[in-house]
Amino acid sequence: MDLTFIEPWIPLILEAALLTIGLSLAALLGAAVIGLVIAVLRTLGGRLVNVPLIILVDFIRGTPLLVQMLIWYLVPSKLGIVSLDPLAAALVALWVNGGAFVSEIIRGGLRAVPRGQREAALAIGLGRVFSLRTIELPQAMPVIIPAAVSFYIGLIKDTSIAYIVGFHELMRTSQLVAQREPNHAMELYLVAAAIYFVICFPLSRVALRLEGRMKRSGMVQERLAI
Repeated sequence: MDLTFIEPWIPLILEAALLTIGLSLAALLGAAVIGLVIAVLRTLGGRLVNVPLIILVDFIRGTPLLVQMLIWYLVPSKLGIVSLDPLAAALVALWVNGGAFVSEIIRGGLRAVPRGQREAALAIGLGRVFSLRTIELPQAMPVIIPAAVSFYIGLIKDTSIAYIVGFHELMRTSQLVAQREPNHAMELYLVAAAIYFVICFPLSRVALRLEGRMKRSGMVQERLAI
């Protein structure tokens, strides 16, 4: 397989790879904030708060990210609210979609903390918010962190969907270069796949090592169910 044709395109492809990493990091940050807010509201809120959030989270998790991204890109401008550019639409879609999944990761970690921890805190007069922030959440982190790393790996690959709204991340750039080099489209997509692998494989090893280390140290509860 001859890859000499790709030399003039290397700077453009590497720039697109950096944009993919940047988009994924920004998406992870937004998803973490949204997911934490949802998890806290569902943990501390009553039925009136919990039920609507359950419906919302299940709806977001049960619909394709591709459709959600198109909705964020097309619907606001159609309604005359605001016109989102490709980057903004991709980010909002990844934030909202990722927030739903992160909220379940956090709630799964909190459920792994023995219920007696909260009951003991409340029994000595500590508030629910204080118990959650200083007692339950720190104990849940050994469960949350490996799952969050695994989620981030999926998020990096999900950024490829941003091509649908015209954002020039790695997949969109590979597609545009393939149009200029139609005889080498297969090689271009293989290079793109290799770049995704180089980014994601080390993270997958980190996630497995973290999980294994925490299980050996007894920090991860076996009854965890996400």
